[in-house]
Amino acid sequence: MAFPSPALDYVEQRLSPNSPMHINQSSIVISTDEGWAVAEPGYKVTKGRTVLIDVSGKLMFAEVGDGVFKTNDGIIEGDALDDAKVLGVVTFMVKSLD
Repeated sequence: MAFPSPALDYVEQRLSPNSPMHINQSSIVISTDEGWAVAEPGYKVTKGRTVLIDVSGKLMFAEVGDGVFKTNDGIIEGDALDDAKVLGVVTFMVKSLD
């Protein structure tokens, strides 16, 4: 009869991006100029959150305001909101070390 190794009590799973960022099948993972972003389509969109939006086929990040989206390119409001589709709430942004 063999004695079980006490080292087995300290064995951990290998760390991957999926575990701390909770990436699942519905997650949207996209490459950015600075690294990677993870957006979740099922999360509630609330004021102050960053979202991934599709505006006439162009993907961009925007902060949710009072009836507007604030982007690096400016503010999307009024009739322009008809062309904007929220794809998901951004939950993680990871910068590349390259």
